[in-house]
Amino acid sequence: MLRVAVFIMCFFYISNASCETIKGTSFSEYTIQDKAGRNITYYLSKSNTKGAPLLLMIQGSGCDRVFNKSPEGAYSTIFNLVSVASEDRFSVLAVEKPFSGVRQNSEGNAVESTCTTDFHQDFTAVTWVAALNAAIKDAKVKLNYTPAQILIFGHSEGAGIASKVAVENSLVTHVIASGGSGISQMFDFVAFAYQNCFDRSACVDQAYRELDNINLDPQSSTKFAWGHPYKRWSSFFRLDPAENLLKAKAKVYLMFGTSDTATPALSQEIIAVKLKSAGKDITVRRIPDANHMLQHSNFSNLDDLTREYNLAFDWFWNSLSH
Repeated sequence: MLRVAVFIMCFFYISNASCETIKGTSFSEYTIQDKAGRNITYYLSKSNTKGAPLLLMIQGSGCDRVFNKSPEGAYSTIFNLVSVASEDRFSVLAVEKPFSGVRQNSEGNAVESTCTTDFHQDFTAVTWVAALNAAIKDAKVKLNYTPAQILIFGHSEGAGIASKVAVENSLVTHVIASGGSGISQMFDFVAFAYQNCFDRSACVDQAYRELDNINLDPQSSTKFAWGHPYKRWSSFFRLDPAENLLKAKAKVYLMFGTSDTATPALSQEIIAVKLKSAGKDITVRRIPDANHMLQHSNFSNLDDLTREYNLAFDWFWNSLSH
């Protein structure tokens, strides 16, 4: 019955966007065009509960696809995406980064997990937020209702992007930010220099020299620093998650590991300081001795991550009664 219902939904909207089901999941895949004319692929699992909140889950950095499909089925690179959708409490949305997917060699194998040239030329904080907003807008049409609550769950790079979507979209009511930067990602490099270098001045100077190089050619998609093109960095360095969340209407749940070596915990504390000082509604979950993936460093396993995700979702449901 579910497969039939999904097929009917896809057929009904075929004039507006291409659509297919994702085998083994409750998701349907849609492809639309945004204002810039880019093809935006997104996945929507529609809850059977009328008026269910909409949950947008945003992945971290890189160009891995949200869903990898095979004849046997599909798996997602966003942790718990499929299982959260199967619980049927939310309508769940996820979006592919435009031009995502790793470059292939002539044998069809990945080439050192490198992103495509088109991806590097396109991807910035601004273009990614535009794609997400286009998907949210179209997903509301597919749902046939405007959700009373829209929750954005972003991890790492996705946490900073979630803040930008929230400040641009007044319908966003809640944000869960996991392991994201507090202000410009440039601060993260400076903070790590202070934490990890014996000669802090030399390390900080080197970080700023790299920033100077980026500023000399900020639109370059072929020059790289810290694993990403200059174009990507120049865009994300202008992103200020704390300021965005301060301006947004959304309630905020901030969670991070105190031993995070990918994004400094002190960077994430900036969000807590700014929002709490302004009297904003924010809940902070500091996980002792946990890493970037919210797992304890001495016995890392997915149970840690699952527990933290469940606590975050509990916060959302509890917030509806306050």
